[in-house]
Amino acid sequence: MVQIYTWAYQDWKTISKETLATIVGLPDGITADDYKAITGEAYVAPTTQTTTTSTTN
Repeated sequence: MVQIYTWAYQDWKTISKETLATIVGLPDGITADDYKAITGEAYVAPTTQTTTTSTTN
């Protein structure tokens, strides 16, 4: 499976780094090491933003 992602990213240009990052850690996805091997860059987990709302009466 990693080979297909490698071809898609490096050769076919049909997948982006951002899309690859969304499949890191998924059961049928890739590992952070695979991501680095494919893109040449270390995987950085996306940060999540929380939205808080304040209500006053």
